[in-house]
Amino acid sequence: MGILDKVSALLPLRRERREGSPGRAEALALRDDLDRWLARLVEDPWNLAAAGAPRWTPAVDVQETSDELVVTAEVPGMDRDDLALTIAPEGLTIRGEKREEHDGEVRYASFVRTVPLPPGLDVDRAEARVSRGVLTVKFPKVDTRPGSRRIPVRT
Repeated sequence: MGILDKVSALLPLRRERREGSPGRAEALALRDDLDRWLARLVEDPWNLAAAGAPRWTPAVDVQETSDELVVTAEVPGMDRDDLALTIAPEGLTIRGEKREEHDGEVRYASFVRTVPLPPGLDVDRAEARVSRGVLTVKFPKVDTRPGSRRIPVRT
């Protein structure tokens, strides 16, 4: 099985043109299928799951300072009612669900993203905000106990 056969078997509109001679016509048909698939992607990006593409997950960034850890996630079009945050042993789990109606058509998108968290955070005092499509979760670090100090290790 050639590479054209393998790639064309993955394309949804490719099955109807199975018969025919291989060669230039086959390559042009493959290009036409790719063009149609990309056009659908550009026209209707919310319908990726129906097109067989992977589900959307938001981009996440983690930054650490001396007194806190800040997790930011890009969640365009979502507000606080569309998001749910939980702390588990695996880390911070961000769940999002968005349902909208457009021209009588219902679109639904959801994601789950887990961000591992380092030890030493005060998860009980975490704060979360969403503004302009960006979720920001701040975790203060646990205060060191009075009288404790680090011991340097020398070689």
